[in-house]
Amino acid sequence: MGALLRKELHEHRWVLLVLCLLLCLVQGVTLLSARQSGSPMAAFQAMVASMGPLIALMLANRLVVREYMGRTQLFLETLPVSRLQVIAVKWLLGATLLFLVMAASLAIVLFAARGKVVLTPHFVALVALRAASFLLLMYALAFAIGLTGRYRFLIWGTLVVSCILANAQGQFAFSKWAPIFLVQESMIYERLRLPLREVLITCAAALALVGATFALALSAQGSLVVALSRRMSPREKSIVTVALVDLLAAVAMVDDRKDKPAFALKRAAHSQQGPAVAVGAGTDPAAAQSLANRLAGDMLRLQEFLALPLEPALAVLPDQALDVDVFQQAALPNADGVVVRAAFNSAGFDHDGFRAYALAAWLRWHARENASREERRWLLDGFAQWMAARDQPERQQALSLRAAVAARMLQAQPAGSGSAMQQWFSVRERLGTCLADALAWRMVSSLEQGLGEQRFQAVSRAALAARPPNDARAVLLAPSLDQLLEQAGAPHGAALARQFDAMFKADQLRLATRLDLIALPPVVFRARPMRGSSYEIHYQVGEPGAVEAPFSVHYAELGPWDGQLAGETLARIDTARSGILPASYVAGARLFTAVERHEALLGCSVRVAAQRWEVK
Repeated sequence: MGALLRKELHEHRWVLLVLCLLLCLVQGVTLLSARQSGSPMAAFQAMVASMGPLIALMLANRLVVREYMGRTQLFLETLPVSRLQVIAVKWLLGATLLFLVMAASLAIVLFAARGKVVLTPHFVALVALRAASFLLLMYALAFAIGLTGRYRFLIWGTLVVSCILANAQGQFAFSKWAPIFLVQESMIYERLRLPLREVLITCAAALALVGATFALALSAQGSLVVALSRRMSPREKSIVTVALVDLLAAVAMVDDRKDKPAFALKRAAHSQQGPAVAVGAGTDPAAAQSLANRLAGDMLRLQEFLALPLEPALAVLPDQALDVDVFQQAALPNADGVVVRAAFNSAGFDHDGFRAYALAAWLRWHARENASREERRWLLDGFAQWMAARDQPERQQALSLRAAVAARMLQAQPAGSGSAMQQWFSVRERLGTCLADALAWRMVSSLEQGLGEQRFQAVSRAALAARPPNDARAVLLAPSLDQLLEQAGAPHGAALARQFDAMFKADQLRLATRLDLIALPPVVFRARPMRGSSYEIHYQVGEPGAVEAPFSVHYAELGPWDGQLAGETLARIDTARSGILPASYVAGARLFTAVERHEALLGCSVRVAAQRWEVK
């Protein structure tokens, strides 16, 4: 046994050395990243969840797959050791190396966390036990599948696809499965209770895999594993290829999860005719009934114009905590439908803006977010505004002025206004909801005037009315907006961008007198060092010493993969003078900061400035 162990260590010593160096590098990266999460212990959680399975897979590949596929196990069979001893030594060696590496990682993180996190023996034991259970399962799985030789890729593919299908079809989220739950963020924040049920399930699955491993390795005196390690015949390759294609097709053909029940709003005013709209009665049932009927009329016109296959339905909740021109869509984890929130009982509520927002929210739900892709989003936003303002000249005039202000702000940027269609998400983030919606309305109304109502209706139906399948086909098979515009004989791509740019310049000349009355103050954000490695963020609105109208500061720290930022996720400060954000950040942190204020001439809150930047 000792000779066999020394042989394994000598054979894999260089790989183990490279592995240790790689893990040191990854450990350093995770410790730096953990500074943004509020706890250095996040570095260990990241190491276990990401590197743990990879190390287990690599060790199993070195100890099992390489041995049997290279036929070097024949040498081991000449030694005075049994097959059981060979498999046991390999299994225990890999498990020991995995646990030693992760124990070293935990020790490093605990050393880095001293003085920053309260480290009690009970807390450390909880973290270690959760990590050990997860790692044991990952290693047992990798080792067992490694013994299947030429079929290991097929088994791994089947396993991954099965997890995807189970997550898509069931209501039990993948993150709540027992092994995965153990390495969620609660791993480093739960200080009292051990998730015993999840630990027992994970350990039981690991022990079952260990039993299957030894049964497979010893069956038919080891000849079964040897047979599995032979290369595939052409016939087997064909069968496996077909099987993999079928698995991929199965993923692509997954439709909806189990149908969720439709959202039902109690104590609501319901529309008296047309599509079903329910508005929470709140303190003013009459206002709720009026809003329900008006929204139902909008939904009916939307259904007729787009020839929608589904009758629209909508629920509206009163939320007096919101500003009169701020609207939000509620998340429905256990129900299906469209639910929006607004302060519709407040004085000065923006009814026209809310009507357009409700139409856009329903269209996004109907198109399964397919219409929210960046290339189409400007069309969706503008179409909803166009539908709501279609028979309202005063609303159209207000939108024209807002669009001119938006275009002027974009033209002051290096990219200009010609990039609005291609970079619509960035445009929305820079302009804010009010100006971005107006700009989209101006683009859509120009498109409608150029195409005529019949051709514009055809483009709108093709881009917004279809309800795509809830799977990969929605992205792979959907035509691009440029293709739809080309089919309708409309300008598209660079030609359409030039047309919009010329239109924006003409609007600014036409509205120059009114635009000169709107002056937006300069805004500056600066990071200034504090004690240690932290920085505080100072904001200056307007010239120093000048008196400015009340404004709000919106901010958020950005993660490495953050794309669009929902308005409700931003922290907010309402003030009337320059100051300091009530938060500190480390060097290298990425922030989004913006300033908004109400402009009476525009009748809405305008985003004066917005930027993403790095603290340094």
